[in-house]
Amino acid sequence: MLRDDITTAIRRALMQELAAVGYGRLSIEAVARRAGVSKTAIYRRWSSKTDLVLEIVGAAAHGKLPALDTGSLRGDLALLYQVVAHALRHPLASQIIPDLLAEAARNPAIDETLQRLLRARQQEIGGQLVVRAVRRGELPADTDPEAAVDLIVGPIYWRLAIARTPLTDSYLDALVESVAAGLGAAGALPRPRAEPLPG
Repeated sequence: MLRDDITTAIRRALMQELAAVGYGRLSIEAVARRAGVSKTAIYRRWSSKTDLVLEIVGAAAHGKLPALDTGSLRGDLALLYQVVAHALRHPLASQIIPDLLAEAARNPAIDETLQRLLRARQQEIGGQLVVRAVRRGELPADTDPEAAVDLIVGPIYWRLAIARTPLTDSYLDALVESVAAGLGAAGALPRPRAEPLPG
């Protein structure tokens, strides 16, 4: 039987080592040293460093979030961004996530897993947020949930992985208003009507 305390120690060591050296330089030997266990203890649980990393990332992606239902679209967006920003400001997350996103461009297994996990998580959280806003009459009935979720979470990924700029409170406040307006929320400027093309 595999001991839970050893498994927990390995997972903690993996996160610390991944943050310290990145995926490319990560080794099972270093994780074992940091966890105070043998390499065999790790290989009993995971067949490779990729399997180890993907399992940990998957577990983190399925972590429990508070109910994002404040009664308004802007309130839901503000709470969602606060929760995401809090998680991403953690020193380990702020180092690990950009590294894994970069590694995904070179590693098909990581890319496929991240795409699947992140897309499922986005639709689970953001999709519910959009559906509630439509039911409340804050968004048009024909709102495309998938496109809406991309608009909601896209700026966060851009700022985290590309711009590498901190998620400040003032930025998140502005983002709530920009995204709500972009989605066509009640109280925002009406969307312009497309003019017919000249014949």
